[in-house]
Amino acid sequence: AVCSDPANLPFSNDRGEGFENRIAKLVAGELGATLRYAWSMQRRGFLRRTLGTGACDLVLGAPAGLQGLVTTRPYYRSTYVFVSLRERGLDVRDFDDPRLARLTIGLHAVGAEGANTPPAMALARRDLGRNVRGYAMWGDEREVDTPARLIDAVAQGDVDLAVVWGPFAGYYAKAHPGRLAIAPAEPDPAMPVMPVAYELAMGVRRGDEALRAEVQAVLDRRRTDIEAILADYGVPLLPLLTPARTDAPVAAAGAGATR
Repeated sequence: AVCSDPANLPFSNDRGEGFENRIAKLVAGELGATLRYAWSMQRRGFLRRTLGTGACDLVLGAPAGLQGLVTTRPYYRSTYVFVSLRERGLDVRDFDDPRLARLTIGLHAVGAEGANTPPAMALARRDLGRNVRGYAMWGDEREVDTPARLIDAVAQGDVDLAVVWGPFAGYYAKAHPGRLAIAPAEPDPAMPVMPVAYELAMGVRRGDEALRAEVQAVLDRRRTDIEAILADYGVPLLPLLTPARTDAPVAAAGAGATR
């Protein structure tokens, strides 16, 4: 069974419309397994409520090396991006761009586990908090596409640009074809321990290395197909820093970001 959020597009929903749903279906088919889900809103305690209770066995899109899990090697790497109207030609890529002092900047209000996102921290360090406009990341259980409000705000001119986690930006920009420019954010040299790009893997509970090895074999065999699914959803992809396939053993999970 897969631990998943029932209302978290473009990643997953209970209608199977997210890219993680499609990748989970591919993995289950390769393993000859029946795909089942344990649904839980991806809020604080998500892993404790799902994997931790034995309700499910596999988490998709976990930060590589996430504490408390044993993870596969990463199967994709994405980044925060700057989103702006293409017609304005802003092409902002850098938190030190002097134009940011004159622009309104949209952000999703909170990150995983309620923490400030790396862009929020980078802007605060530059005393640009007064320029920031916050948009909800999550609605209630009945609301869908809440993250789209921030992308829509850029398209409607309510903010000059936004800094958004890449999968959200790529997916929701499709509603505004040709109108939005998406540029990967450059790392903030002032915050080397707070990256803007992350490698994502699949995770199992400790002691379930056999399942991890089976899943890793699928990721190795079907890497091109998985990348095609991600591209179909507009996920901005960066080259992996950790090789997607190697003869070395997969590292056990260590300290990392929380989900």
